[in-house]
Amino acid sequence: MKKRILVTVFLLAAMGLCSSAEEPILPIAYQGDYPQQVSTYYTNGMAYMKANQYTNAITEFRKALRENPSDRSSRIQLVNAYLLRAQYYNNKATDYNKAANDLRSAIFYMKYYDNSPVDAQYITDLNAMEENLDNILYAINADQTPKGRYMMGKSLRAQGEFAAAIVEFQKAQNDVNYKKASLSNMGEIYYTMNLNEQAVNYLEQAIISDPQNTTLHLKLAGAYERLGKIDNAIKEYNLSLTKSGDNQEVLTSLENIWKQKIAQNPDDAEAHANLGAVYQKENNFSAALEQYTKAEDLNPTNITTRLNLGTLYQAQKDYETAIEAYDTIIDVNPNYMLAYLYKAQCYRAMGNKEAAMQNYKLALNLDPSNQNIKDEMYEIYESDMTPEQKLAFIYQELQKDPKNSDLAYKYAYELHKAGKISEAINYYNQVIKLNPKNADAYINLAQAYQQQGSFDNARSVLTNAKGLFPENGLIQKQLASLAAETGSLLYSKASELFNQKKFAEAIAMYQKIVPATPESLVGIGACYQSLNDNAAAAQYYVKSLALDPKNADTTYYAALAYSNTENFSKAKAYANKALSLDPQNKNAKELLTYVIEQENTAKMDQAVSLLEQKQYPKALSLLSEVISQDPKDSNAYYYRGMVYDAQKKYAAAINDYKKALLYNPQMLIANYSIAIDYDYLGQYANALFYHKKYLAETQKAGETNDYTRYSAKRIQELRSYDNTKPAAAKTNNTTKKQ
Repeated sequence: MKKRILVTVFLLAAMGLCSSAEEPILPIAYQGDYPQQVSTYYTNGMAYMKANQYTNAITEFRKALRENPSDRSSRIQLVNAYLLRAQYYNNKATDYNKAANDLRSAIFYMKYYDNSPVDAQYITDLNAMEENLDNILYAINADQTPKGRYMMGKSLRAQGEFAAAIVEFQKAQNDVNYKKASLSNMGEIYYTMNLNEQAVNYLEQAIISDPQNTTLHLKLAGAYERLGKIDNAIKEYNLSLTKSGDNQEVLTSLENIWKQKIAQNPDDAEAHANLGAVYQKENNFSAALEQYTKAEDLNPTNITTRLNLGTLYQAQKDYETAIEAYDTIIDVNPNYMLAYLYKAQCYRAMGNKEAAMQNYKLALNLDPSNQNIKDEMYEIYESDMTPEQKLAFIYQELQKDPKNSDLAYKYAYELHKAGKISEAINYYNQVIKLNPKNADAYINLAQAYQQQGSFDNARSVLTNAKGLFPENGLIQKQLASLAAETGSLLYSKASELFNQKKFAEAIAMYQKIVPATPESLVGIGACYQSLNDNAAAAQYYVKSLALDPKNADTTYYAALAYSNTENFSKAKAYANKALSLDPQNKNAKELLTYVIEQENTAKMDQAVSLLEQKQYPKALSLLSEVISQDPKDSNAYYYRGMVYDAQKKYAAAINDYKKALLYNPQMLIANYSIAIDYDYLGQYANALFYHKKYLAETQKAGETNDYTRYSAKRIQELRSYDNTKPAAAKTNNTTKKQ
């Protein structure tokens, strides 16, 4: 019934944008192809753009692009919508930061979305956009150094402005100091946007610079899997699993892949063995044994399968059976180090130290540099040594490997236990030089200084450690024991620094107040909020509330900070809590209204997606929730009408379309939808009335499109009902347009 509109593809190139621009932006027409078929989202986007509702237009075009990522028409119109909104922000709202963000987003969809061929006009328009963005950034004194670009990219990403963030990271990656981090961010953003070819490109580049990054390997694996490159995905999933432990997300992905391979080839022994290994990591031992048995039946000579069987029995504490499995491996390959190592572990668990040491030595002979073997051997030695023997043994091992931070730490620790404080301090400092991430070394070094009476040195070490390990409770406790200053003096100085807008210095001063007070934590939160780090601000407000849970002002501050990070569920919770503590809190009331609006927008987006997926009950539930929160939301009524339409519940759809018009008389398309549904119900007089109403109002607005043309035609077909009351409507044999 409802016809789709054919529209001309055009590109508006923003001209002359700057922070003081008052002249209008001049359009440049893009001579592209006309779309042959357009989605509902595309049609809605064009309607919104004609009505100057650019934010809604952007939302619709992005949905159209998600529906068909290669749709050039939707992408160009999305660029148009961003440019038009940038023009509004620049020339009317004078919000130059938002104008800059919209220009960034437009540039992304023009330049970085894909690598499709472009013509000279396209390049000219793109150059104009980039020049406009440069003009705005210059006018607002934006930091355009590589560091400034990188930090802006991080900020935009945190705000969910993914397209805009890519543009900044593209600039930052040209500097060697920000290349690795920029590539990582771009790879993760492209992955989030489901642009997998681009995600693979940037993630592969990022991993070259940061091969130990588990998150990057996991994202790259996911991108490969989406692209159907299963072998590459398996490799990356295994690397991620090796570096992150038994990550359930990775295990689930690998389980699905190996199951698919077995379904394709039930005689694939390697696939059965690998699926067994996954089940074993998930502690599903019976399923693991079943897969190992199948793998061994298919390929009895595979040593890896036999080793897996041994580790399975070992995990189940059936050590004797595990040892038998390892012995069968050694019979075939006497130089297989892992078989000796796992045998040693079994004997150790059984309490047979002599047999354990014998197998550890055999394993170490095959792999002399293996630190894990050395550590496990030392643990056995340790149980039978005197303190002096331990010191002598560790020192001897340390001389063989002086850069081994773990050995250095063990030696410092034993010296410390033996009361040799000065020597322990020297070796703790050596440990920190070798491995600055060893939190225990800082803690023990501070304790040693404290035992010497060097309190300033102890405080310096712990302050440094606190910055490196902010969640370490032992460091916090030691700092508390060393605190000499009074909280009031520190708070006064911190407040002075805050008033001077020296926020970083104020934070450092507030953090010296130990133990922390509700006021000092609020002070830190206020500093972070002044630095636009709302996530950190929210964290400190919540910490303050843990100490002072009935403070309405702090509760409101937390709600505001969460709102600024777009965590609307938490913002809503804290705003409601603030009002329960102080019902007259005007700020909390206004914030709660705003947060509910944002939540409703998110629910609307989800409902539209569910409608697209034909999940009508879920879509109805969400839209009804929006309406219960805001009974005057015309968009919610309109989309609920669309859901009812999809379910062929035309009477219910008409009712909602009418409510949409009640609360937004400018939603002209609702008249058309009502007319169509009355046609479906055979109520032709009513259909004629709303077709005429739709045509009259669109003509006032100067609109002409396929909808208006169809209404004009339908009016002629229904002219016999012009003076007929709805109750007397007759049957009409006119074919309804689809």
